[in-house]
Amino acid sequence: MSRHSGLSKFVVGAGIGFGVGLLVAAKSGKETRKDIKEKFEELEEKIKNLSYEDLKDGAIEKLDELKLKINELDQDKASEIIKEKIKDIKEKLTELSKYIKKKSSPVVKNMISEINTKLDLLSDDD
Repeated sequence: MSRHSGLSKFVVGAGIGFGVGLLVAAKSGKETRKDIKEKFEELEEKIKNLSYEDLKDGAIEKLDELKLKINELDQDKASEIIKEKIKDIKEKLTELSKYIKKKSSPVVKNMISEINTKLDLLSDDD
C-alpha cells in the first residue's frame, strides 16, 4: 500500500507542477495540447521505469533526513537547557559571593572580588 501511496504522491506532484507550468506559459491551444501529450508520455515512461528499489531508496533518504533534523532539534534543546543551567549557577554563585562578602573580613572580600571578576569573564563568553 505504501508503494502505491508514494507513487500516487509522485504522480500528483508531477501533475500539479505541470498544470502550473501550463497556466504560466503563453501558447496556442494546439501547442498546449501537444505539450500536454508529450509531458504525459514522459511521465508515463518515468512511472514505468520506477522500481520498488527507487521508491524504497527515496523513502529511506527522506527518513534519514528526518532523523538528522530530529537529532539537531534534540541537540539544540540540550544546548538551550545547558545554557539556562549555567546562567542559574552563575546567579547562585553571585548571590553567594555577595553574602560572603557582606559577612567576611577584608582578605575574603578581596578574594570575592577576584571571583566576581572571573564570573564576569564567564558571562562575557555567552
